[in-house]
Amino acid sequence: MIKGSKIELVPATLDDRQNIYDWCFHSETTKFHAGSDYPDVPIPTFEEFYEDYVDYFFTGSAPQDGRGFLILHSQEPIGFISYSSYHLKPQKAELDIWMSCEANCGKGCGTDAIVALGEYLNQALDIQELIMRPSIKNTNAIKSYKKAGLVESNMPADAYMLDEYIALHGDGEYGTDGTVLLIKQF
Repeated sequence: MIKGSKIELVPATLDDRQNIYDWCFHSETTKFHAGSDYPDVPIPTFEEFYEDYVDYFFTGSAPQDGRGFLILHSQEPIGFISYSSYHLKPQKAELDIWMSCEANCGKGCGTDAIVALGEYLNQALDIQELIMRPSIKNTNAIKSYKKAGLVESNMPADAYMLDEYIALHGDGEYGTDGTVLLIKQF
């Protein structure tokens, strides 16, 4: 368990995968990152989600590549945060986060989760740089990430990636013009 000042992070399990998918792609928070407001980011099927969030995010079998955590507030799951490193240069991790519903947004829990996971990754895996790449339209998320200590990078995303993943992940989910690249260095 990873403790923040407001939240706790507990490793997500395979049994959590359906709820995590639903929070991301079939909840009122979906409009902030996918679907009708993002014509280039359609809602994936559950099977497509499985392809992106492979088993090790839920089993912990490859911590060097990534892991997912439930965000708990008052012992209740309110969201999901994950890191992935398989596609990045050494000592870097990319974070992704979403809340289960809008009622859980804007309370500082997501910011606290980013800070707590970042500190854990720095100490446990010697991660020296965090990366987040939200949509430029998701201004509330960007504000939260900046409160967690991330700043806009002047570097292109491919400067952080292993060469073999640039074609697949370099433009980000929202394209180079629609993605904000934020980093935090330790």
